[in-house]
Parts: sequence; C-alpha cells; structure tokens
Amino acid sequence: MQLQEIPIIDAHLHLWDTTKMEYPWLDNEIPIKRDFLMEDYQQQTVNFSIQKMVFVQCECKAEQYLDELDFVSNQALTDPRLKGIVAYASIEQGKAVRKVLETFQSNPLIKGVRRMYDSYPDLCVDADFLDGVRLLPTYNLSCDISIKPGSIAQTLKMIKRCPDTQFVLAHLAKPDIRNGSLRDFKKNMDAFASLPNVVAKISGLITEADRAGWTVADIRPYIDYAIESFGFDRLMYGGDWPVVLLAGTYPQWLNSLFTCVESCSDTELHKLFYATANSVYRL
Repeated sequence: MQLQEIPIIDAHLHLWDTTKMEYPWLDNEIPIKRDFLMEDYQQQTVNFSIQKMVFVQCECKAEQYLDELDFVSNQALTDPRLKGIVAYASIEQGKAVRKVLETFQSNPLIKGVRRMYDSYPDLCVDADFLDGVRLLPTYNLSCDISIKPGSIAQTLKMIKRCPDTQFVLAHLAKPDIRNGSLRDFKKNMDAFASLPNVVAKISGLITEADRAGWTVADIRPYIDYAIESFGFDRLMYGGDWPVVLLAGTYPQWLNSLFTCVESCSDTELHKLFYATANSVYRL
C-alpha cells in the first residue's frame, strides 16, 4: 500500500494564535513563534489522506485554557476533520477539578486532558494530582503524557497508582536520539508497555534527533522497538505539527516514518495510522 492511499488519523496536532493567547515557551523556539491555523496545516498535508485529527493543548498561559478551547472549537468549524481535543486541566486541584471536567462534558470534541509537569515531575505523584487523574474515567476522558526521560520514574508510579485511567504517552517519552540513548529507551519502553492502561504515539521523534542532520537510520531503531514492545494495537501516529518544523517538514516526517514501516501488513498499518487513535480517543 502506498502512503498516499492510507487513511490517517493525526493524533497529535497543535494550532495556536499568538494574537489571542500567550505561549511563554515559544520564546525559546523562535522559528515557530507565529500563528499556526488550520489552513497552514491543510497546506502541509494536502498530499496525504488525513481523515481525522486530534488537537492537543499548546501550553498557553493556564488562565487562558478556555480561550484556547474556544479557539480550537472554531478551527474545527473550518475543518470538520478535527474530531478530538485534548484539553488543559489543572489536575493538581485534585477532586476540585471535577467542576472543570463537568464543564468539558458540554463540548463533545473534548476526549482527554493534558497537564504538563516535566519541569517538576514530582507533581504527578502528589496526592491531589493522583486524585484528579483518577477522576478522568468517570468523565470518559483519557490522560495525555508529554515527558522527557527525566520524568519517567515518577510517571510510571503515577500510572501504576491510577490503573483505571487510560494514558496516552506522546512522542515515545522523547528519547534522546541525538545522543544515541537506545539502551535506555528500550528499558523505558518495556516499563511503559508492561502497564496495560498505556498506549503510545509515534510522534515528535525528529525533533529529539539532530534537528539539522537527522536521517531515517537515526529514528528507525526507536520506531522498531516501540512496535516490538507495544504492538500495533497500542500505537498511534502523530504529526506533532507545527513543532515538527523545528527539524523538518510534515511530509519529511511522515514519509520517513512510512519508510520504517512500509513492509508491515495493511492491517498493521491501519492500526498504526487509524484504528488505535480512533478507538482510544473515541472519534
């Protein structure tokens, strides 16, 4: 099967409007410190059969999270393929976050939440944070995780303490590809894959490699081992637009991934590029 023929769900899409919200982290990523709207994504993906997309919150200022939800809900009106939202929620409020989760029920696009904690990983094992995470299944919401290797130990503890919550591990936990950390990566993937309430996104890998000189050979071992450890039933594809632009174009990333998996069966490709995301995010 040719890549252009494969129905794709992009399970990790960012869009942002710097005129409406503030994104402090963009000060460190100047090449992408500008607006990225749905029309920009459409131009980059015109040659692929993108059937559905899942928007993931973009770390605007926490107090602007409702503005972000309004913004992306309006973006979905311009392209009905946007079928899911992973929203920001201040999970550290513990049981008090229930009020926020209840308001999410009025927006059928919201399928999960994400609360970043990579700068202070102990937050995710705080009692209140755990209480908040344990509430998510009540509202049929999953929990996206975006971490670097330094937060893995605490994250594994959190997942084990919240066995009823569905976790989605973005970017394969951001392995240090540029420094060749394959051995540590394999150990980490085995640990995550041993937990039945975790699925993973093959996404964001080229930005963890040498951004100026990465090759398919650099990322292939990480993709291969993710498949070996998780299997296709627990893996989904993510484009990580527009963060991917820090290391290449969207087509470069997607074509490189496909080079690594093109020998897989049609059934396996369908799971990776469509079925897993469709099921986990209930699209």
